[in-house]
Amino acid sequence: MNVRLQQAGVGVLALVFWTVGDIVGLFNPDVIPPILEVAGAIGTAFSREEFLPALWFTLRDSLASVALAALIAVPLGLCIGVFRTVEISTRILLDFGRTFPAIALIPIFILIIGTNHTTKIILTTIACFFPILLQTIYGARRLDPTIIDTVAGFRIPPLMRFRKVIFPSSMPFIATGLRLSLSISILVAVAVEVFTQVPGVGALIGLAQTYNETALAFFYVLVSGVMGVAVTGAWDVAEHRLLGWHHRGAEL
Repeated sequence: MNVRLQQAGVGVLALVFWTVGDIVGLFNPDVIPPILEVAGAIGTAFSREEFLPALWFTLRDSLASVALAALIAVPLGLCIGVFRTVEISTRILLDFGRTFPAIALIPIFILIIGTNHTTKIILTTIACFFPILLQTIYGARRLDPTIIDTVAGFRIPPLMRFRKVIFPSSMPFIATGLRLSLSISILVAVAVEVFTQVPGVGALIGLAQTYNETALAFFYVLVSGVMGVAVTGAWDVAEHRLLGWHHRGAEL
């Protein structure tokens, strides 16, 4: 069966479960509103002039955060992965950083920077940094032994070794880190917007909750999820184009 049909089938089943749950009273309508009310909220959302700009603010800041995190994490991850001493020295710091919730830093950054897009981008960048960093480290360390022996046998210079061997071999792992970070960026950006009321989808969720518009708030949450799916889907297409050699090799 086609993968897309399977995914669509799961989505339909989820909608059926939601509908049946509403009919039998399985869900609390104050938490999960009826599906018809959420469908009706679609028109309400698009009729408000702040909706589309909010989508843009969330998407823009999320992508900017991923790009900024990648610019820092990829070179650092390659350095840590290549040099064993550096990896050992930073292991405890990395274990601490990847388990630390970026959301917990919101009060601190509000006091230092204020409630603005800069705060949102910095917090989202921190959340996206460690998935990219760790995947880059794994990629730099997991070189094929045959490649390592070949490089040593031909005495390839360090700079050429990095450009022609280490970085290309790490690209599939870096791509995985970017895919994870794209989903995380939407999640964290929306969460920061809810707490700080910085313009974006999260701010709309907070306003809808304030005015007791539960169905509208739930629709905004669904929009956030759809945005995450769309961004990761677009990255999957780009990854297949950029790393076609890797995907073809995996299929053999």
